[in-house]
Amino acid sequence: MATVFMKWLESRPLDYDRGIRLLTLGRLELLQAQIVDRLIRDGMRVLEIGCGTGRLAIAMAEKGAQVTAIDISPTMLTEAERRVNQFELEERINLKLMDASLIGDRFEAGYFDLVVSSLVFSEMTPQMRILVLQECLRLLVPDGKLAIIDETLPDNHATRLIFGAIRLPLRLLTWLLTRTTTHHLRDFASMLSNAGFSEEIVISRLGGSLQLVIASPADGAGIYILPATVLGRLRHRTTLRTLLLDLWATFLRILPPYPKVTPGLYVVGQPDMDSPVLVTGNFELTVRRLVREIDNRIDAWVLVVDSAGINVWCAAGGGFFTAEKVIGALRVSGLEGIVRHRALILPQLCANGVDGWRIQQEIDWDVHWGPVRAEDIPEYVVSGRVKTDAMRWAKFPLKDRLEMVTVTLGFYGLLILLPVAVFWRNMLWPVLVSLVGLSYFYAVVLPWLPGRDGLAKSFSLTLISLAGLLVYIVIWDSLPGQYIFNWVLGLTALSVFTAAELQGMSPLMRGEQANWGWEAVIGAVLGLIYWLIPYTLGWR
Repeated sequence: MATVFMKWLESRPLDYDRGIRLLTLGRLELLQAQIVDRLIRDGMRVLEIGCGTGRLAIAMAEKGAQVTAIDISPTMLTEAERRVNQFELEERINLKLMDASLIGDRFEAGYFDLVVSSLVFSEMTPQMRILVLQECLRLLVPDGKLAIIDETLPDNHATRLIFGAIRLPLRLLTWLLTRTTTHHLRDFASMLSNAGFSEEIVISRLGGSLQLVIASPADGAGIYILPATVLGRLRHRTTLRTLLLDLWATFLRILPPYPKVTPGLYVVGQPDMDSPVLVTGNFELTVRRLVREIDNRIDAWVLVVDSAGINVWCAAGGGFFTAEKVIGALRVSGLEGIVRHRALILPQLCANGVDGWRIQQEIDWDVHWGPVRAEDIPEYVVSGRVKTDAMRWAKFPLKDRLEMVTVTLGFYGLLILLPVAVFWRNMLWPVLVSLVGLSYFYAVVLPWLPGRDGLAKSFSLTLISLAGLLVYIVIWDSLPGQYIFNWVLGLTALSVFTAAELQGMSPLMRGEQANWGWEAVIGAVLGLIYWLIPYTLGWR
């Protein structure tokens, strides 16, 4: 949580060390002392990224190191220069005003024995971290070391909750003071490995939320180094987080906030210059299902486009996944310099909103519409992008129908049941059973109901539900006339609503918005009947 106050403290360099000491409970100084004791030897050349007020640089120089210390803050460097002069270490410490992204341009390859950094990487974007790590690898001698102290996400779930509870108000306060924030490092070990480093020592403090990682260049044989613009490697993994997200997506997927993946370029496996480029939206469930089907089957570049956290079909239809967004994501990714082909594979189900011709005309990349289902992508890629008829057809099998009914019931159930619970509490259970029963029955029999959209199918669904009511009345319970009247109207309304609204779950029909006008008319007619008939028959 220390880095949350970095931006604020940087504007007050005289208070910087005191503030960081307080926020880390003195643990940062202990970890920096570990760097000096374990790694510094006389005459070695050290690069410190983000030197701050120069405290660590001075300690390393006093032990005999030749230190090049960089920082992006002029005020911090001014204070560091004052301290360096105070300790008379001008010959051993070279201070430079520099952004970390420039180290590859400003320093000679293989020059430094050690690169160190304290509370800096957590302030960088993911792309920046990868770039700087790769430049550090290039700047180090073959047996050099990399030492990074930074804020991390604890592995223990209980500690992680405590860490989050403490960090949240600190992040809020920092945002109010500076309009900036920072982020802890997630899966930093994988990022180090991808950059070509081998982790040697990890020392943790503050429940694992502050770590010193000491790494060295890995054996070059077999090392796969990712391009600087790649955000990370995607793997199919089942964790507690993914299980909870799947649980949310099963019942309340339609409700925001939608779980998202950071837009950008990722890899699956170890793609090369000839590997396929797959494009998808940033709805997390979509990305994970794509990765599940291709991981360990093909090597691919995966370009995740900002679709507002919505699946590609709905996002494209709603204007959230467009040719412009694909073009922008492609430009930022730097794929032009990574692959030697110019072929993008987009989901077929986003063709309703993504103009493939525009992409080809503006940036000269060919657009290929991939299979409808992710499970067919490996075969499609291996066959040289040959798509069979089976890959083209959108299907809606029973498993998918049951899943989508469950998803939509999470929202529509609340929409209907909350007013019933407030105004007609005695009807809550009958309405709940009717809504759930009609919805899942509709999912099962949908292919066989006549009509090409949900509104047309609602007529036969209404007749079936009323036939069920008749059987109930004849066999189990003969209801009074007013009750029968209410049930007829209620089941009619539920049947029309269920079929007309749930058509939006199917890739074979238009969106449910196409029926809203007729639904309003039918609802008004049913409401009028509900009020007029009882007066006519003397029930009120």
